[in-house]
Amino acid sequence: MLTIELFKLKKENNFEEFYKKISTFIISLKKFTKTKLKIAEDQGKIDKGFYNANGILDEVYLEVFKIFSSEIDEKQLHKILFEKTIQKINTIVVKKKQFANHINIDDILKEELDLLNEDYTIDAGGDFILDEELDDISYKQKSFKPTHYILDQPLELQVTEKLNLNNISHISAKKRKVFGEIFYSIPHTSKNIIELYVFGDQSISEISNIMLIEEAKVEEVIVAVKEKFKLL
Repeated sequence: MLTIELFKLKKENNFEEFYKKISTFIISLKKFTKTKLKIAEDQGKIDKGFYNANGILDEVYLEVFKIFSSEIDEKQLHKILFEKTIQKINTIVVKKKQFANHINIDDILKEELDLLNEDYTIDAGGDFILDEELDDISYKQKSFKPTHYILDQPLELQVTEKLNLNNISHISAKKRKVFGEIFYSIPHTSKNIIELYVFGDQSISEISNIMLIEEAKVEEVIVAVKEKFKLL
């Protein structure tokens, strides 16, 4: 069992071998990390090329090595690795905007799901545009406004394939911009859920374990986001 081997290496203080084993435990973790950094770069939240997935994960694995114990099983290790990766990227990107531990996650998600149910209007040219409320998505987050909204086509493709949406690569730039606006405006906690699902290849039960949110709530977020995209 992997965790038994890892604990043995921890007791031997053999980080090199520990690193080799733990770095192959979740293949999708590196892809997830690279994508989150890429999105943050595209949003203008961090300088391009300033951070990389290998550096982030090196720090995560070292932190896990320091805290590793015989009580940690593979399910817990899975949770810890994604949790620490998300926390580390959020610290880099959002810094002082972490959620306080005492905030009820169900209350946050209820508010976010309400926000995800904003409506669209259609302009005179027949293109979808976001309502005024979505334009003010800085809402309670006081977040940035991206310099551009259109996602890279590889990211678009990952989103459309995972959420079983129609491929949007052939539609107008205006509608692709709306697609990007929807993605970038997803509230913080819900965005982590979608990114874990789409880019981290995590199942609903795995996301529930990582984020300590009921599976039904995770599924509700995914469905709400999918329905939002289907308006295109």
